Amino acid sequence: MSAPDRFGWWRLLNQVLVVVFVVGLAIGLVLFVRDQDWAPVRTLAAQLDPIQVGAALVAAVLINASGLLLGLVSWRAIFVDLGAPVGRWTAYRIFFVGFLAKFVPGRFVALPVLLRLGKQINVGPVRLAGVFVLSWAVVALTGMTVGLAAGPALLGGSAAWMLLATVPLVILFARPHLLDRGLTTASRLLRRPPPQVSASPTGLRRAITAQSLSWVVSGHHLWLLAVTAGAPPVRSYLICVAGFAAATVAGLLVMVVPDGLGVREAVLMVGLATVMPVSIATPVVLASRLVCALSEVAIGAGGLALAQYMHRRRAVSDPAPGAAHSVPDPSVT
Repeated sequence: MSAPDRFGWWRLLNQVLVVVFVVGLAIGLVLFVRDQDWAPVRTLAAQLDPIQVGAALVAAVLINASGLLLGLVSWRAIFVDLGAPVGRWTAYRIFFVGFLAKFVPGRFVALPVLLRLGKQINVGPVRLAGVFVLSWAVVALTGMTVGLAAGPALLGGSAAWMLLATVPLVILFARPHLLDRGLTTASRLLRRPPPQVSASPTGLRRAITAQSLSWVVSGHHLWLLAVTAGAPPVRSYLICVAGFAAATVAGLLVMVVPDGLGVREAVLMVGLATVMPVSIATPVVLASRLVCALSEVAIGAGGLALAQYMHRRRAVSDPAPGAAHSVPDPSVT
């Protein structure tokens, strides 16, 4: 097969994968909206000032979107360590595809798209998987640490000892290489091959800092919604900001549930029920899920479209080895 024919087949395959991914994403979003019972949210909204509710929802979406962008900074810090020396927009394409995969039924459709994007920049499946595994570990560890701040707010001052659990994150920040050792030990206990990649201390510190800030910023959207619904601002602050991180990580750990659906809501209800009636806490939790979905789709879809445009623009103006128009080496790891 001639070189032009090979390029034609690669482009056709790439287009088919993208179309399948977009269709799967659209189906996933429709199923998400259809399967949720939004009646409690409508009932509560009808009892409040519509202008205040609208302003709170818009502000909540913007707040959570800001937290998501900080999560992107954390992911890129690890990708720079483990990935290829490529432009930021080329790297962002991979992030946003993986980010939007949570809405795709089965999520398997995103895998060939991710592998294809990785091959285009000479990042093979092993290295790409290493980026996502390390990033997931940072997300879970920082989320659990931030979530511990909700303990004293729920259980009183006697639970202040729970804050000692932040020590591991402090140690990890000071000795980042311990994360790689921990992942290697876990792989050995699970009888799995050890990770073939590792991150630098500088990259991990940047990732930990950005992701911790991401949790803190994102949690404020729940606090805003709760206060708008009548929760006491001071008492509900840590419960909402830290509790959101704890609830989200709990949903992430239960991998059999898409995007932690149901698990996150159950954990949030435990916290919010201490500062407001359950009948009001329920629509607040559902509104938080809606806000998260809207901000994630807006950031994910908008970011992917912008990253794709910027990547193509740079590839046309300044073609380089490993760019999108090169034929990938299947042996690259």
